[in-house]
Amino acid sequence: MHKLLAGMLLTVLISFLSCSGGKENAREGAKTPKVSLTVDGKVVMMSSKDLSYSYTGSLLANEEIDIRPEISAKVTKILFQEGTKVNKGQLLVKMFDADLQAQLKKNKLQIELKTKEFERKKELLKLNGISKEEFETSENGLNTLIAEQDLLYAQISKTELNAPFSGIVGLRMVSEGSFVTNTTVITSLQQIDPIKVEFSIPEKYKQYLNENMEIKFTIEGIDRIYSARIYALESKIDAETRSIRIRALAPNPDRSLFPGSFVSIKLNLFPDKETIFITARAIVPLINGEQVFIVRNGKVDPVKVITGIRTETEVEILKGLQVNDTLIISGLLQVKEDMPVRVRIAK
Repeated sequence: MHKLLAGMLLTVLISFLSCSGGKENAREGAKTPKVSLTVDGKVVMMSSKDLSYSYTGSLLANEEIDIRPEISAKVTKILFQEGTKVNKGQLLVKMFDADLQAQLKKNKLQIELKTKEFERKKELLKLNGISKEEFETSENGLNTLIAEQDLLYAQISKTELNAPFSGIVGLRMVSEGSFVTNTTVITSLQQIDPIKVEFSIPEKYKQYLNENMEIKFTIEGIDRIYSARIYALESKIDAETRSIRIRALAPNPDRSLFPGSFVSIKLNLFPDKETIFITARAIVPLINGEQVFIVRNGKVDPVKVITGIRTETEVEILKGLQVNDTLIISGLLQVKEDMPVRVRIAK
């Protein structure tokens, strides 16, 4: 009987100890979260990027005109050679002006005679030999002839076509002896040193542009990188393309660049800019924005972010992340808020 009672007491004691140990283990398990997911992470850092954007554009002459006469007349002399450089004011074309020269010669003789008459009447007026009215009539006649001479000089100047600026003349479209009118293009004149580069960029980048900003460009078929500097921006945004037109000037002393050429442009809108960039695959789109996941105290913490510039692989973070945050870059479909994870820092 005593043996049976002792056995029963021993069984109860073992059961109690087993239950106590199970409860203690359960409490320890509750205190230590079970980590079931390993993710790749990256420490957030400030960085400087070469944010050069590619655009296309074209070359324009710095100055360009068609050489046309102001009057209808016959071409008597062509004084330029096609495709050569001419200087400002250089005579390019001479047209028939023999009739105007004859009128000018006659006018000069009339002025000479009228001047002598005027001087005599001026002396007579001093002696009261003539009336003041007669003297003023003579003076008016002389001034009229001088005005006619100025008109003849102006008409003769229209028979001479001079270069309005230094540049390169194009091909001539007429020959000596041709009769031309004010609609006839005789040749073209272009100033190509410096030469203009024209291109457009999206309006969202307008705030980052400034005059004197340098651009780089290349031309197909020429293994050379050219430089130019922005000198002007269009005063309005194109309503159809939502872009703004820009012009830059490039030196062209060797005349290797020609107006009309297609160019590929590299424009660095943010030189020496230091900011936070993260890999684009770490961004999770939301209905009302974007978010990323970071790790705090071993647990997942979702953070809303405001993004800026985007490259092919990276995104600028304007707000939401801090330097030294641990950013999760893999397993984004499995992680959830407050989920314990093990982070493998990517290099």
